[in-house]
Amino acid sequence: MAAAGVTLTLSARAAEFTSYTEPSRNIEISSPEPGVVQEVIAKEGQMVKAGDVLVKLDARVIEREVDIARAELKYKESRLEKLQKLQDKKFASSNEVERAQNDVDITKLKLSRAEALIDRLTLKSPIDGIVTEIRFDVSESVTGANSHVATVVQLSPMRVQFNLPTEEARKLKAGDSVALRFPDIPATRQAKVEFVSPVSTAVVNTVRVTMVVSDDDGPLTAGMKCVYETGGASPPADSGKN
Repeated sequence: MAAAGVTLTLSARAAEFTSYTEPSRNIEISSPEPGVVQEVIAKEGQMVKAGDVLVKLDARVIEREVDIARAELKYKESRLEKLQKLQDKKFASSNEVERAQNDVDITKLKLSRAEALIDRLTLKSPIDGIVTEIRFDVSESVTGANSHVATVVQLSPMRVQFNLPTEEARKLKAGDSVALRFPDIPATRQAKVEFVSPVSTAVVNTVRVTMVVSDDDGPLTAGMKCVYETGGASPPADSGKN
């Protein structure tokens, strides 16, 4: 019996299910606006922190709008301050002060909007991880909103997804600790059941089960073969034995 992406081997005492490690998170970062790439800061293979800038789109026109709004705000705040002092001396009306205050408030909103637009054109990593793809170079056009610009993956911890027969999957629940064998290392690592799908596939009668692999005994790489064995006692975690 075989399920998509899973090899099943039956013996008198146990069943083995094979799958492969994958990043715990794989995020395709898209541009919310079309534009031209002004600067590529991150490189493929680079480790990044959440909030690190990856790519900047050309925002020079908007940056000048920010400069203008800041200059206007400085002038209008100064005017408001003078009118408030004149009002204290009965030389300015409350209506004049109110209009000046409104001018300041509106200019602050204009400045905030321009700064937000610049931030939208500055593409940042949402997670700690490694950059696996940068799809544009300097001066290339990002032609539409939601265009895929970069990819960042989180490699720790690793996840493994199995398609188990329904009767085997129903024996597991989120939070259970199980042992996974990695034949290529060779080693056995502890994993925690993260999710057991409440729905089974109608055709092959399998259930998707996701496990998170502990990296306490050292990091793993994506695409490593691992084996989950049922039908007997799980072997203890051992980073240096089959």
